[in-house]
Amino acid sequence: MRSLLARVAITVFATTFIVVVGLMFVVNYQVSENFSSYLYMSGMHGMMMNHGSMAAMMGMPERQFMTSLRHSLVVTSVVMLLIGAIVSYYLARSIAVPVINLNKAINNVTAGNLDTAVAIERQDEVGQLAEAFNEMTAKLKSNTILRQRFLAGVAHELRTPLTILKANLEGIADGIISPEQEQINSLTEEVDRLTKLVGELRDLSLLEAGQMVPEYSDVEVNTTLSQVVQKIKPLAYEKNLELILDVDDNVPHLWADNAMLQQMVYNLIINAIRYTTDGSITVKAGWHEQDVYIDVIDTGIGIAPADSKHIFDYFYRVDQARSKKSGGTGLGLALVKQMVTVHGGQVCVTSKLGQGSTFTVRLPLNKHKRCTLSP
Repeated sequence: MRSLLARVAITVFATTFIVVVGLMFVVNYQVSENFSSYLYMSGMHGMMMNHGSMAAMMGMPERQFMTSLRHSLVVTSVVMLLIGAIVSYYLARSIAVPVINLNKAINNVTAGNLDTAVAIERQDEVGQLAEAFNEMTAKLKSNTILRQRFLAGVAHELRTPLTILKANLEGIADGIISPEQEQINSLTEEVDRLTKLVGELRDLSLLEAGQMVPEYSDVEVNTTLSQVVQKIKPLAYEKNLELILDVDDNVPHLWADNAMLQQMVYNLIINAIRYTTDGSITVKAGWHEQDVYIDVIDTGIGIAPADSKHIFDYFYRVDQARSKKSGGTGLGLALVKQMVTVHGGQVCVTSKLGQGSTFTVRLPLNKHKRCTLSP
């Protein structure tokens, strides 16, 4: 018998049947014994001694009483068994049906339908199991989408520069394009793009696999931020943006990988420059309790709430136009998140459309301390 519902129902009913029948025999035996004692105590033991059986000393009223009693026991047992059968069925159904539905949902997910969800109609362990299944399915769907986007992004980012390189090299080989310095510089830029993309992909894979371990050292946060800001100021000036450094002089030294810290801040500022057309970008640093925080605040286009939760995903862009002008490789913020994570910190973003965005990085002063940041 393969049906879970049938097995649970029959098991519960069989248990009920055994209990009821056992009780019937016990009650019948006890009543007979007590009735015999009653007759004996009523002065009828002489008749019992002469005839040797209880039936011989019973009159018509006694026989009717015993017959009525046994009849009542049988009727009561039948009624109890019927009630037990009904209760067994609904109890088995309450246990088996959610499991059966969950099994069907699992089969649907196995078949590739990641939109499958189980209705949560109860708050007990079965309901918690259904809720966990729904969360697992949602996470699986999200990871599948990320993987598809990742593969599509890699394919796109590699195809464009490779196509340009191939076309130009074929033109040079055929004599259609003359290998002038300007042309060589253009090809070199495409090679640099490919090199940068491959390097970022490599760093991301190593960080996720735990194979890129931070080289911890005593880092003076304000000095590091000042170096990054000075290096990147020309890019801000090209877009007529003001790049401001606002740091707390009392920020304590941070136990971190200085190169990674510079890369985090650099990527965040580049992202701010890319999506800010007018106004300013402010880099702030401070500390609270055992955490150092770094804010990169811009007056750019802002981020919609629907985009905020995906902003650190691979190849995700607020501006979906995949061009050099609109946004790099799409891996800069993903790298920031991974680097912050390996330091035991957290990065988040708060933003309003048309009013700009604030990216906040929190890092623990002690590398062993795990910290959290509420968005």
